Amino acid sequence: MTEKQRWFERSYARLLIDNHITEEDASFMTRFDPKVYAAMVKRAGVDAAMVYACCHNGNCYYPTKVGHIHKNLVGRDIFGETVSELRQEGIAPIAYYTVIFHNDSARRNPAWRMQRPDGEHRGGRYWYACPNSNDYVDFTKAQLEEIIAYDVEGIFIDMVFWPTVCLCQNCRTRYRKETGAEIPPAIAWDSPEWVTFQRTRERWMADFVETLRSVIVRPKPEMSVTFQFSPVLLGWSFGQSPAIAAACDYTSGDFYGGRDQQSLGTKVLSAFSRNVPFEFMTSRCVSLHDHTSMKSEEEMFCHAAMTLANGGAYFFIDAIDPDGTLNEDVYDRLGRVSQIAKPFKEKAQSLRPVPVADVGLYFSMASHVDAGLNGMKLKDAAVRASNMAGFAGISSLRELLGTSVILRHAHIPYRIVTSDRPVLDGLNALIANDAAYMSSDEVDRLRAFVRDGGTLIATGCTSLYNELGETTGDFQLSDVFGVSFSGAKTACVSYLSYPGELDVPPSESGYGAGRTQYILSDAPSPLVNATTAKILAEVCGTYTDPDDPDHYASIHSNPPGPSTGRPGLTVNSFGKGKCIYLYSSLLAGPNAAQQTFGRRLFREHTPSGIIISTNAPPCVEITVLESTLNNTRLVCFVNYQADLPNVPVHHLQVALRLPDMPENVRCRRVSDGVSMECMCERGVLKFAVPKIETLEMVEVSGE
Repeated sequence: MTEKQRWFERSYARLLIDNHITEEDASFMTRFDPKVYAAMVKRAGVDAAMVYACCHNGNCYYPTKVGHIHKNLVGRDIFGETVSELRQEGIAPIAYYTVIFHNDSARRNPAWRMQRPDGEHRGGRYWYACPNSNDYVDFTKAQLEEIIAYDVEGIFIDMVFWPTVCLCQNCRTRYRKETGAEIPPAIAWDSPEWVTFQRTRERWMADFVETLRSVIVRPKPEMSVTFQFSPVLLGWSFGQSPAIAAACDYTSGDFYGGRDQQSLGTKVLSAFSRNVPFEFMTSRCVSLHDHTSMKSEEEMFCHAAMTLANGGAYFFIDAIDPDGTLNEDVYDRLGRVSQIAKPFKEKAQSLRPVPVADVGLYFSMASHVDAGLNGMKLKDAAVRASNMAGFAGISSLRELLGTSVILRHAHIPYRIVTSDRPVLDGLNALIANDAAYMSSDEVDRLRAFVRDGGTLIATGCTSLYNELGETTGDFQLSDVFGVSFSGAKTACVSYLSYPGELDVPPSESGYGAGRTQYILSDAPSPLVNATTAKILAEVCGTYTDPDDPDHYASIHSNPPGPSTGRPGLTVNSFGKGKCIYLYSSLLAGPNAAQQTFGRRLFREHTPSGIIISTNAPPCVEITVLESTLNNTRLVCFVNYQADLPNVPVHHLQVALRLPDMPENVRCRRVSDGVSMECMCERGVLKFAVPKIETLEMVEVSGE
């Protein structure tokens, strides 16, 4: 593959102009001008632009022979014209195509439709076509063959997920043929029957994606292909799996959950991406549902800054007006953001960096389930999935997000470890948040990691089931944990009875010192027995059943009652390493008590070996990137505050130890290229940044 063909390797600023315009009015799309479109994209200062070939309405913007062209175009090929105009401006054109959310084909062909458990075939304005309809798949393949005939560098295929649990005849027939069983009528995450169906949904979607990819790369192996991957952070109902990312040349997804979700999401996309850089999308409006309320320039730059600081390509989404025109003010604002981001973008282009960390956050897509739905009939669950959600209400995902916030605030650089590619090299510690479903290979890798000297922090039901939902009744990693599952769980409210002052540094107050702290957990959690582990804290229940409306201790709350005597926090030596087990998902808690406990836990058991010390406040995230092309590192500081514009941070100091750091170190600010004073003693590099408004990068290299 030539350098020209690998457009995404050199593109770190990208744009999409949404074009889901209907034919409801004869004026719609009649004022579209490809020259103006390309000029606006150029004004935005980006390297690549995604162009609509076909939208969710099923309207094509080129003369399709197998589908439906937007009737107001009167046969005009605005897709092809726009691709040509972008080429002339030196901007890489990428085709956009949508599947499943394809109104025209689903409306016209009842046999192609998905069927929700409640019998409906649509969700609001969206009609769903089922990838288990062979005729629909053939139609999609034919449209893709038309689109890739154009002079585009790559293609992005949207909506490759299940917007519902589909019970159409195509799905029922295929499931019966493959398994000899009927689709289970009720959700049961502790039942192998249900979990097998879920794994089948994931495999079906992966099969669909691989089929589409082969249609593209067989005739055009040089063309990049990527699929929508935002459901990676949204839970089981979408039927996504690591196989979707494996079919992508680079990962890409649009997210709308704010700062905390973006900080985690960039690292998740980075971990799953086969090539550098990944692509982080978000709208220029406050959400995709809002057509006019533009984000501030400061907020847009914060999006770009956090993405670049995690090694990714930033990507903004605008939306075209119904008549086909664009708002020039949007592109002026995007242009100003691009100008501010320019030195950082160019540095990323020259280094193509990836994250460096010695702490890993385990990402188990198979475990992102909602056990609260257990026993519920599918028809009553009304499972509907939208990738515009801010963040899923799934316990394991909420805990993953909470853990990422704690690590960020504690200035402990971390990277995501995926279950399908669990690269543990360079890690001293690994955190597994309620990763209940693990294959034997995953279990063996984690056991070996601890045995060889690593530290594992595991919570909740981690390793209780294999990938098909089968269990012996105990954790697969019980020998590593040093605890065994009792078979019972807490009520929906319980407490960790923690002996020690959480606000006192561990060096000054060990476990058992000070008064007892009670830290709330708000979900049923496993009760365990200690086998070889040392108990650091116990589980407290409440005086009465929290769900009992007649018998209670306090009318508003459920205060902690007597200790259950069960371990809540333990430490166990295993081989050369150790495992800390925490019974519940309290790390998901956004409150000070949970966050303070989490920082204490991580600083004591998983301290950063990279960032030795810093005076940076919690609003400043520090990431470390290393070039994939040479021995250069980037130390990145993102000041992203809750209220914008950011209040500048002054006189920020940091001491860090970088892997394979050269003896003669040179530091240079990326913002202005100015050399910085730095000192390196015994492998620890120290420097200070006078001022950070939103983003600064310090380039660390040898003389």
